Parts: sequence; C-alpha cells; structure tokens
Amino acid sequence: MKTQTSAALAWGGVLLAGVLWGVGAVVAQSVMAGGMTPYSLSLARFALGLPLLWWWHWRQMTAAPRDAQWRHLPWRSRGLVVGTGLAMAMNVTSWFVGVSHIGAALPTVISICCAPVIVALLSVLRGYERASGRLLLALSLALTGVSLIAWPGEALSLPVHYAAGVAWSLASAGLYALVVLGNARMPSHIPAVTASAWSMSAAALLMLVIAVAQGITWPQHTIAWLQVGYTGVVTTSIAYLAFAWGARRLSPTATVIGTLVEALVAAVAAAWLLAEPLTAQQGVGALLLGAAMLVLARRTP
Repeated sequence: MKTQTSAALAWGGVLLAGVLWGVGAVVAQSVMAGGMTPYSLSLARFALGLPLLWWWHWRQMTAAPRDAQWRHLPWRSRGLVVGTGLAMAMNVTSWFVGVSHIGAALPTVISICCAPVIVALLSVLRGYERASGRLLLALSLALTGVSLIAWPGEALSLPVHYAAGVAWSLASAGLYALVVLGNARMPSHIPAVTASAWSMSAAALLMLVIAVAQGITWPQHTIAWLQVGYTGVVTTSIAYLAFAWGARRLSPTATVIGTLVEALVAAVAAAWLLAEPLTAQQGVGALLLGAAMLVLARRTP
C-alpha cells in the first residue's frame, strides 16, 4: 500500500508540473508577442522562481542530513545538479527561440513528442529500463496523442526561418530529455528542493550572461508583468519542484510521458483564453494520451 501511495504521489507531482507548464506555454506566447525576447523571458522565468525555492530550501536544511548539504556533496553529485540546471535553462530558451521563429504549434510538437523517444532510447541504452512491449505501446500511444493535440490539422505555410525554428525545437527536445534523466539519476539523499534550488541558480546565472549579451528587454504593461511573474514563480519554482520530486520515483520514460499532459492543458487553455476551441482530432489525442499514462501506471517497476 505504501508503494502504491508513493507511486500515486509521484504521478501527481509530474502531472501537476505538466498542467502548470501547459498554462505557462500560453502565457509565454502572450508575453513574447508583447515584445519581450526569449532570452529575457527565460532569465525572468528562472530568476523569479529562485526566492521561493531558496526559502523552502533553508527551512528544510535544519532537518536535512549532513551528507545532503552542498559543501558535503561529492563533486560528481554537484556536477549532476549544476548540469541539470544548465540543460534546463537551454531547454526553455531553445523552445522560446523556436516559437519566435515558427510560432508555438510546431516547436511544441517537436519538443514534446521527440523528448520521450530520446529518453526511452537513452534509458534502454544506459540500462535504466528494458524495452518491454508495454513501454513501446505506451510510447506509441503518447506520441500519437500529443501529435493530434498539438498539431492544428491544417496545411502550414513555411516561415522564412523554418529550418532554424525546427533546429531550435529539436535542441529543446534533446535538452529536456537530459533534464529528465538528470532528475531521475539524482542521489536520493539530496532533497528535491535542494537540488532544484541549486539547479535553478545555475540556470539563472547562465541566462543572465546570455540575456545581457543579447540585450535585456522588459514587460511593457501591468498584465505582462503579472504574466512574467506567473512564468517565474509558478511554472518554475513550483512546477519544477513537483517535477523533480516525482521524477525520482518514476522511470525516466514514465516521467517524460506523464508531463505530456502539458500539451492537453495548453490546448484547453488556448480554447478558453484565446477562443480557440478544441477539435474532434484533439479530443481523440487526449484519449490516447490518457491511455498511454494508464498503460505506464500499470507497468511492473
């Protein structure tokens, strides 16, 4: 019973992250449409999420074991935490740049749908999990479902920077796969909030350097500031903390497929906020996505 409860909570953390990111995708699209560059938005996303993470981290440190403190971590563990944060920063930034080149739909399809394939292949090659028939079935259902949800179903006219947009989106997928694997391999004695705080700090520092080099831009009105605040506090500190906690208790492939719910939430948010109603095709995609998560949830660990 305890194992089942832990697995249910892990799925809850991953799904919560996907929901928050799904809403954040629509919010980010609106902010960038208002003139904020992808690099500045990425910097704001990580920097604004840091205070809550560090407050939470310091509250837990009094009860944390000695070997969970940063100064007592081996260099390999430190490198894993920092490397996961840097991959996280570039994952978000690459997606933002892809959106700025070719719009939100295609980069989302590429980034979300390719990531499970990369994670599954790397997990099997590294021996983290076996290529069972159930895993392949869940992967196929999830990829098909997300494609139906995110793809508009209409012929797309190719923008001028189409090739660059596709390249950035593929980079985002690969980097997201590294984030998933990094969280999955994080030592269990390091609290999720501690790993997230240090990872997010590394991400924020990297984005500060890039944003300053590119030229920092700011939100232009009050609504934009509130949207940036949501992007920073909710989709970063809260969502990544829930994701990091859940990712440690699920297989890498299950984790990345669980967060594919982001595509469904983004579609619903677009229908509600941008008056873009869901189609029958997207409804079928949602059912397939749910079936994939059910297949994964019933897998034998």
